[in-house]
Amino acid sequence: MAKISDTFRENADNCLVLAEATTTSQAAARYTRMAKAWNSLACEQDWLEGHSTQTERASELAGNAIDELSERGASRVDMNDRKSRLIDGPEEFRDARVDNDN
Repeated sequence: MAKISDTFRENADNCLVLAEATTTSQAAARYTRMAKAWNSLACEQDWLEGHSTQTERASELAGNAIDELSERGASRVDMNDRKSRLIDGPEEFRDARVDNDN
């Protein structure tokens, strides 16, 4: 059974298709705003149902990939430090990240 949030994301995708197909910039902007609203609702619904957010899931997947590539001889502390630096990104770009709540 599909999650409610998946239906919301399908609606967002449909809005983006309509935005691309429309002939006026005003209608395209309206459909784009609707797509953003549907995606926001999907994230909220996931949170309400106790599912991880897309950001948390992406971080988890990145962490798993980094674990697979990690140096076998490195200490656990070194591996965790490297992993954190890779996931967080360069310090000078952290303020510009849109997925960072800080």
